[in-house]
Amino acid sequence: MEDYVRQNQRQYEAKLSQLEHDLATFRDVYARELGVIPVQADQLVIKLEEAKARLNPIELIDLWHKQCVQNYSASIPLAVTVRSALTTCSNTAQSNLNSILTNTQNTYNSLKSYYASNLKNSLVDCEKRNSLSQLNYTICITTAMATTNAFTVKTLKAFNTYMQAAKCAADGRITQAWDCAFAAVFSTSSILGESMRLIDDCIANKMACASVACNTGCNNHMIIALRESDFQNTTIVNPFFGLDSKIGCLEVKFKY
Repeated sequence: MEDYVRQNQRQYEAKLSQLEHDLATFRDVYARELGVIPVQADQLVIKLEEAKARLNPIELIDLWHKQCVQNYSASIPLAVTVRSALTTCSNTAQSNLNSILTNTQNTYNSLKSYYASNLKNSLVDCEKRNSLSQLNYTICITTAMATTNAFTVKTLKAFNTYMQAAKCAADGRITQAWDCAFAAVFSTSSILGESMRLIDDCIANKMACASVACNTGCNNHMIIALRESDFQNTTIVNPFFGLDSKIGCLEVKFKY
C-alpha cells in the first residue's frame, strides 16, 4: 500500500512542478515582451545624446550659430525625461502582473496546500483509525486518493481557465505599454527631427531668424524688391525716404 501512496504522491508533485513551470514561463514571457521598451529607451537616448554632441560645438562658432541653436533646441526633450516616460510605460504594465495572475496563483496555492495538509491528514487518520484492519486501511487510503484525484482534476481545470484569462489580460496590458512607448518615441523623434531641421535651416540662412524670437513683434513691415541691376549700381533709390524715428521699428524683407 505504501508503494501505491508514494506513486500517487509523485504524480501530485509532478503536477505541482508543471504548474510552477507554467507560472514561471508566463512571467518570463511577460517580462520579455516588456523588455523591448527599455531597448527603445536606450536607442532614443543615444539619438538625443548624438544631437547634443552635434549642437554643443555649433554654438561656439559665432553668435548667429549660437542663437539658432538656442532658438530651436529648447523643445528637444531631455534624455532623462524620455527614459523616465518609457520606464513608466514598462513599470505600469509590470506592476499589473501579480493582479493578472492572482486567480491562477491562488489556484496553484490551493492545490499545493491540499496535498500538504488535507491529503497528509487523511493518510495519517487512515493509519490511526484502521491500524487493526488492513482491509479498512486499504479502503480508507484508496478513498482518500480518489477524493484527492477528484480535487486535482477540478483544480487543474480551474487553473487552465484562469491561465487563459490571464493571457488575455496580459496581452491587453502589453499592448497598452507598447502604445504608451510608441507615443513617447514618436513624439520625441518628431520633435528632435523638426528641431534639428530648423536649426540647420536657420544656420543656412534659409530662415531670416537668428534672434531671440522669430517673431520680432514689430507691426511695421516693408518689402524691398531688388533687381539684378541694383547689385551693379553704387546707389539705389532710398526706400526709407519719408520715414522718421517716430516709426519706432521697421521690419524689412528683401525680395529678389
